[in-house]
Order: sequence, then C-alpha cells, then structure tokens
Amino acid sequence: METSYFALRSDKLRLPDGAVKDPYYVIERPDAAIVFPLTEVGEVVLVRQYRPAIGKVELGLPAGLVEEGEKPEKAARRELQEETGYAGGEWESLGAVASSPSLKDNWAHLYLARGVERAGSQQPDEYERLEVVLVPVGEILAEVRTGNIVSSSGVAAVLLALDALNEPSEGRPPDL
Repeated sequence: METSYFALRSDKLRLPDGAVKDPYYVIERPDAAIVFPLTEVGEVVLVRQYRPAIGKVELGLPAGLVEEGEKPEKAARRELQEETGYAGGEWESLGAVASSPSLKDNWAHLYLARGVERAGSQQPDEYERLEVVLVPVGEILAEVRTGNIVSSSGVAAVLLALDALNEPSEGRPPDL
C-alpha cells in the first residue's frame, strides 16, 4: 500500500541469533520538522487541532512533513509560517528523534526558534483547522504533564528546547 503520506513495506527480518520474522512490516514515511517557537516576551507559539487517529484535540508545536528535496530547517520555517503566521527569530537545531523506530523509518528534526514574531496570517492546508495558542514558557511543562501535549516527538522537542534555554551561551544568562 502506498499514499503520498506513507508506504507499507514488507521485509524478511533476520535477527542476530538467526531467527527470522517474515513478514516484518515497516511504514516508510517522509521525515518531519518540528519547531519550538518562542516569542521575545517568552511565549511558546502552539497550535490546537483535532487528531483523528487518537480521537483527541491536541495542543502541539508547529510541525509538518519535509518535502522531497527540502532541507528540514526550511520545512520547519515553512510550517511555522503556514500554521501560525509567525516567522523570524534565531534558529538552532535540537537534533532529530525517531518517534517509532520499530515501525517507521522516518526522523523528526527538532528546532528551537527564539524571538519569533507575527509576520502574517495563517495559511493552513485544506483540511487543517488550527487555533494558535500562546503559552508562557514557564507553563509549557504543565501542558505536557496534564496530557495536553501528547506527541512523543513534540514532547522531546519541548524537553530539548527547555534544556537549551537553560544553558547560558556566549556569556548570556539563561532565558528562563
């Protein structure tokens, strides 16, 4: 099975001890880009949207798929603008995580964007219904703890961004 969002591949998996699992299914999926956007006044720009696969409204970081030939940071910048209308700031990579490496072959590239600002209107995809929500950075972990932010790669981005914000760089004090 193949769509523009994923393909299902059947492999013959040979384990190190010689055991064979056949078939072993892998979901091939494009990489994703996720951004932790922080305004100058210390608010995290989030989006609230319905997630049909889990039947829940989720509060999450702006994110989307990396298009073929596109650099992950460019995809993250594009998604931030399209989903929230925010742009700009100083960007840094937080690395990449595999959200489900036993099942999917893709990576989620994580970014911290400091000093983003409103730069226009939202331009969501045809079936995206997004509400922009601003949360003070000091309250973002509570959104994870209470189950409002549930995406595993989004949670990883939150934790890595908070860690980066707490590390003084170039003689600057921590941002928190």
